[in-house]
Amino acid sequence: MTTHPRKRPSVQQSLPLSHWPEADREGWLAAQVGGGPLDDGGLASHMAAKTRDDLTRRYACYLDFLDKRGRLVRHGIAAANVTQGNIMHYVVHVEAALSSVTLAQSLYKIARVAKCVAPGRDWAWLQRIVRRLAARATPRDKRSDVVEITELIALGRRLMDEAEARQAPITQSRAILYRDGLMISLLATDPLRLKNITQLEIGRTILRDATRWSLDVPACEMKSRRPHMAALPDWITSHIDRYIEAYRPLFPKADETHHLWASKQGCPLSYGSLARIITDRTNAAFGKPINPHLFRDCLTTSTAVHHGAHMGLAMTIHGHQSSTVAQKHYNQANMIGAVHAYQAMLLEENAPEEVTP
Repeated sequence: MTTHPRKRPSVQQSLPLSHWPEADREGWLAAQVGGGPLDDGGLASHMAAKTRDDLTRRYACYLDFLDKRGRLVRHGIAAANVTQGNIMHYVVHVEAALSSVTLAQSLYKIARVAKCVAPGRDWAWLQRIVRRLAARATPRDKRSDVVEITELIALGRRLMDEAEARQAPITQSRAILYRDGLMISLLATDPLRLKNITQLEIGRTILRDATRWSLDVPACEMKSRRPHMAALPDWITSHIDRYIEAYRPLFPKADETHHLWASKQGCPLSYGSLARIITDRTNAAFGKPINPHLFRDCLTTSTAVHHGAHMGLAMTIHGHQSSTVAQKHYNQANMIGAVHAYQAMLLEENAPEEVTP
């Protein structure tokens, strides 16, 4: 029996933006309007679209909670429903269904929207509640969920080897197997976030020079808002070449897009599809699904267990800030160096033998 209950459906439900109290709806939309030459724009205008969508969903869940309990005020000032009474009622009723981390994040995001739609209000009381919830939040122990990062690389290579070992001709089923193996290997080699690994584009964010492939994701596409640069290891070069030259063309309309990951539907692979493929493949191999985000935990855990002195590698590859009080940003040179060191560590520990196509 799991000790971490899943979210209940009622907590997941949200109030559509069109049904929000008018002042909240207009205030949130206005906060997202970009600035011009003479003004800075709304308080949410600088946020990434994904961040705004997440904040919208969290606030909508809160409003839906109040609506279903007859506590929603539809007329009045912006954020009129964000009161101490309503917030405490919300916390008491949902804390049994949410993890302590999710609850703290939910309150933090509700507070962010409230400050955006009603910036002139005093939200010190809400910030105190957010800080208290964050202080007592305990991340779920993921040790039983993860596997060694080298096992993930080995799985990816086994899938590619299996595709290569099948008898000619090269079919789409072989192409799918090879693609999935390469995805797992690449993600284990450099655990990018799901959005970034899905959106890799040949010639733009994944580049080939005379000797190897490298990643170059601009800051505007990274959650950390810092560019991600990494020269991929030599052993994966031939696999990427093989996929692009022999397997990728077998996917419908692959020649019409630069996206690295093609699908049998004739369009680039979506976030959801890529995540499902990886969880299905890892579940079949290890008896438990390893989703793309967990690859980051696999990296951190493996590094901590076997190379505690190199924990800075995991932090830098993840794009995190320093853990010091000053929280200094790692520069691009540190990023490249960290990825090189991490890849060398993997090869030193458990490098599968090269298989020539």
